[in-house]
Amino acid sequence: MAYRVLIAQFMHETNTFSRLKTTLDDYRRRWLVEGEAMVPFFKGSRNEVGGYIDAAAKYGWEPVYAAAANATPSGTLTRETWETIRDMIVGAAKKAGKLDAVCLSLHGAMVTETEDDAEGALLEALRGVIGPDVPMVATLDLHANATERMAGNASALVSFRTYPHIDGYDRAVQAAALVQEVLEGKKKPRCLLSQPAMLEGADHGRTTQPGLMRDLLAQADGYEKEPGINVVSIQAGFTWSDIPYTGPSIAVSYEPAAEARAKAIAAELIDVIWKRREENSSDYRPIADGIAAARAKSDGKGPLVIADGTDNPGGGGYNDTTPVLQALLDAGIGNAAVGSIYDPGTVQQAIKAGVGAEI
Repeated sequence: MAYRVLIAQFMHETNTFSRLKTTLDDYRRRWLVEGEAMVPFFKGSRNEVGGYIDAAAKYGWEPVYAAAANATPSGTLTRETWETIRDMIVGAAKKAGKLDAVCLSLHGAMVTETEDDAEGALLEALRGVIGPDVPMVATLDLHANATERMAGNASALVSFRTYPHIDGYDRAVQAAALVQEVLEGKKKPRCLLSQPAMLEGADHGRTTQPGLMRDLLAQADGYEKEPGINVVSIQAGFTWSDIPYTGPSIAVSYEPAAEARAKAIAAELIDVIWKRREENSSDYRPIADGIAAARAKSDGKGPLVIADGTDNPGGGGYNDTTPVLQALLDAGIGNAAVGSIYDPGTVQQAIKAGVGAEI
């Protein structure tokens, strides 16, 4: 008899400083897929749901597809949005009857009008349906604000290890492999979480060059080779979610006999994060420095990129600030492309005026 495994995704990185609420339409604009429609939508993709689909085929599971929802980082979710998608997933679990496992793709920094810890609430609701002994794993974004509520209801929290995030598929495959070991009676994982008194740390999770986060991940690799240690996840946190749980954390999935060692591992990694809290691999410079570099550029090796890091749409920013554009205009630099600026009102004016017109 094939193992019945629920597969679901509910993703959002919430910038609580944004005044723009996140609605169901925002999810529909990216994706909101329910039930068996998830298979053709994600099959062959390199994200977490694609990883779970491939794992289900590899292990011969009978997958129960609940829903997959992902919206661009933005403001707090409306109550309707949160409850609608939550109920799709929890409702699918109730309707499925007996489940042998649950595999989730979450972010870890979702905030709604009624829940500061939305992922913890979802995991808790699912745990109430499936019971205390059914394995339930969740992948998380590297910038998750993980909580004890999440860890207490999960068998493992498996976080991304790259920033930019290119390993979602691999993390889902890793989480599914642990589930298979549980189903085969080889493991009985538990999960714990440790968090320092910090809002920002771990170099914001940057992994593109040598530094704190890569050192922490290398340390975690070593710990995962130890007996009884299943997964060691490092979350850098997401400071634009202004909630009590904001900040870096360590999640360790372990076997019951290794609980003391798991706690020690979490403490050791937290100690490193705290002692190296001043490290920051990004060198933010005034706009004037970027303009000076643009004026001086003459090496012919391609364009110079000037990035405005203060209004990042990938972190829920409005993407409508214009200081860099103004500085380029003031400096008389014309051979430049500026993109993108979110201003739908001006776009509509331009469309109405027509090509070649001035507005």
